[in-house]
Amino acid sequence: MRIRHTLPLSAAVLAVLMSGCADEQGGSGSKEGAAASTQPSVSSGGAGRPWEPDDALRRAEQALKAAADDGREAELVDSGTAYLGSGLKKSFRASDDKPYRFEITCDTDGAEELALTLARGSDEQAYGVGCGDREADHFNLPAGKPFTAHVKAERAGMGLIAWRLTTVAPGDVNGCDDDVDGCED
Repeated sequence: MRIRHTLPLSAAVLAVLMSGCADEQGGSGSKEGAAASTQPSVSSGGAGRPWEPDDALRRAEQALKAAADDGREAELVDSGTAYLGSGLKKSFRASDDKPYRFEITCDTDGAEELALTLARGSDEQAYGVGCGDREADHFNLPAGKPFTAHVKAERAGMGLIAWRLTTVAPGDVNGCDDDVDGCED
């Protein structure tokens, strides 16, 4: 019976494969690879990784949670996500007797900001929503006044929009009490 020694062959194949990977990923001996490894991939998170939907959703949820962790008591009314290519157009009845807070964030592979329009009847107010921020942007809306949130669909790049609508106690409204009408400083 003949015994084959495959360990030296396996080690040689592994060494060849690893040297090819090292050249592609910026390993030693490749000036092009070394230059490429210093340039991060496009990512809203800025961590040098390619944009991935699961990671983006996790970051968006963390941003919404950070906005909610402001010490104010809030009750969730509705929440959702939308792809950047679909945009967002959502109407809210706002029929509760407490003021509302609309929180929104985005995570994309390139856009730094999206345009949000809050509208009620013929009144509307446009805002910039920072993508990839650690805390979601929030907007206050009064009770009993239906409104619409609209983010135009973006065809360039990939990304998602995450939002949440909560009610807050009247004394917990921070800043302007109606971000559709707007407030003067």
